[in-house]
Amino acid sequence: MRDKFLNNIVLNSALIASKWAKLVSVSEFTATYRKVPEEALIRMGKMSFENLGKFLDSQSQRIEIGKFYTDLGILRYNEGYPLCEIHYALHFTKRVLFNYISSEGLLPNTFTLYQANTITVEINDFFDLAGFYITRGFQEALYKKLSGVKGIDKVQIDKIFPKGSFYFEREPEFKTFEKAVESFNIFKVK
Repeated sequence: MRDKFLNNIVLNSALIASKWAKLVSVSEFTATYRKVPEEALIRMGKMSFENLGKFLDSQSQRIEIGKFYTDLGILRYNEGYPLCEIHYALHFTKRVLFNYISSEGLLPNTFTLYQANTITVEINDFFDLAGFYITRGFQEALYKKLSGVKGIDKVQIDKIFPKGSFYFEREPEFKTFEKAVESFNIFKVK
């Protein structure tokens, strides 16, 4: 039953993403998203729902989800999205998903209350982690930009960002900010 539930979300990710795109393209709280063509918005949303399916199916480890959403935070910062808009769009993602689940009856009577509660908690965990890592990526991009501003030195910047603000501080393979940013470069050819 769980596999059927997950497959339904992944198979219908474009439909769900289309509903998300409509919301972010009209909301007063997502002005930057309103400038994005509908097809691109749908691709953005579809990726979130596919990642959710992978996360719930345990195909992706937490570190993979962390890297993806840290990259996304960096990308959105560099594209000029305000952090509050990114979080509002993430809120819409969760809202659209739960509306889809309830309207399609994806938690049928054969799902026990325990199973339904477990999957709801896992979905909430996914979105909470996505928001956490998006924020980290956004802060890392801001840190990098501030590092390049004339007249601001590293000591001053470090006073702005409390310890624990960045992904590279927690993950053992990233000993420096530069190594973390280098590994998160989604445009580099592999």
